[in-house]
Amino acid sequence: MRTSPLHATLRYAAIVLCGLIMAAPLLYMISGSLQSAAEVSAFPKPLLPETPIWQNFVDAWNFLTPQVIANTFIFSLGIVGLQLLLSLPAAFALAKIPFKWSAAVMATLIVPMFIPGNLTLIPLFIVTFQLGWLNTYAGLIIPMAAQCAFAILLFRQFFATMPAGLIEAARIDGASWGRVLTSIALPLAKPALATFCSISFLTAWNMYIWPQVIAPNPANRVINVALAPLAGGENSMISPAVGLAGAVISMLPVLIVFIVFQKWYLKGIAGTGLE
Repeated sequence: MRTSPLHATLRYAAIVLCGLIMAAPLLYMISGSLQSAAEVSAFPKPLLPETPIWQNFVDAWNFLTPQVIANTFIFSLGIVGLQLLLSLPAAFALAKIPFKWSAAVMATLIVPMFIPGNLTLIPLFIVTFQLGWLNTYAGLIIPMAAQCAFAILLFRQFFATMPAGLIEAARIDGASWGRVLTSIALPLAKPALATFCSISFLTAWNMYIWPQVIAPNPANRVINVALAPLAGGENSMISPAVGLAGAVISMLPVLIVFIVFQKWYLKGIAGTGLE
């Protein structure tokens, strides 16, 4: 049935309105990052800066320091990389290698996903403390990377949809299970890999509580921990506009990751599986 012009206009108007509402905080942040301290604190606040102040980004970069940015990349990429190493073989085994206790393993993976993270924070901290990993990259990365149940379930679901004929043909030709995973399954898993990498990187980049608890040392501080004093107004000598500029800087890597993986990410969300 053909949609009338009025219905199409109303639909697109509603979509644009919803988009503007969702983008309003982002636009406010970008606009405020280019304003002076007086403009940011004014009421009503101007929508656009009278004169863009790019020095805010220089001050924000100096406040964050390259070490904080590097720590955040090490933390985020370390979690993504370790979770891929742990979850891909496990997911492939659960999907394609029959063994006796596969259902019990799946249940063991699913149950912890329903436990709030705050309940496991203290036991996890105690274990990390006893291992001597406070204020270390190992303490930051390994406990978080071990929480890969979602990744295993995501990849397991994707591998389960792969044609069984591909796996059987490779096995008949003498390929080991490891060769089947690396040469056949992974090249076909680009949508699932892009989806997981985008979600995992975004989650790790936005973490605050765990890095604050496990690595309060300034040498191991990540970007959200470094920005927190600005959000709380604890640094009165620093303009709120500099804090907004710091938030824009912290947003850019996540935006770049999404743009790079957008094509495969949308395929993974749509659940198309194979190309």
